[in-house]
Amino acid sequence: MEAPIKQVMRWMPLLVFVVAGLLIGVGVGYLMWSPGAANYGVVSTAKEATRTVRVGEVSVTFPSVTISKAGGDASITIGLTNLKRDPVYVVVSLALARNSGIDTTTVSTLTSSSYTVTLASYGTGSDILNIRPTSTGYAFFDLMVNGDLAGTIALYVVPS
Repeated sequence: MEAPIKQVMRWMPLLVFVVAGLLIGVGVGYLMWSPGAANYGVVSTAKEATRTVRVGEVSVTFPSVTISKAGGDASITIGLTNLKRDPVYVVVSLALARNSGIDTTTVSTLTSSSYTVTLASYGTGSDILNIRPTSTGYAFFDLMVNGDLAGTIALYVVPS
C-alpha cells in the first residue's frame, strides 16, 4: 500500500509547479486582456500597421488593418510614389473580398469609385477614403493598383 503513496509523493513537486504555472498564466492573461481592453479607446491607441508594396514602378503604402468606431468618422489613406523618371498613370481601386456585418453604404463608398492620378517623375500622391460605418463587423478589401493586386485591407468596426 505504501508504494502508490510514494509514487504520488514523487510527482507532487511537478504537479505543484504545473498548477502554480497555470494559475500565474491565467492571472497574467486576464490582466493583459481584461474587459477594459475590449474598449475601443484602448484598442484605438495601438498604431495601425502600414504596408509598403511595389507594383511595377509604383510604391504603394496602405494600412493592412483599419479599426473604426460605429457611427464615427474614419479614413483610409493610400500613398503612391513613382519610382521612375517618366510620369506614370495610376489607377487605384478597392474590391470587396469578404464582408461580415459592414453596412452597404460603407462598402459602396470604398468600392464604387477608383482613384486615378498621373504621378510626375519620382512624384508622390495619396488617396484618402473617408467613411462613417454604422454597423459593427469586419470586411476585407483587395487593393488593386493598375489592375494588379497590391494587398488586402481589413476593416474592423467596433461598437461605439
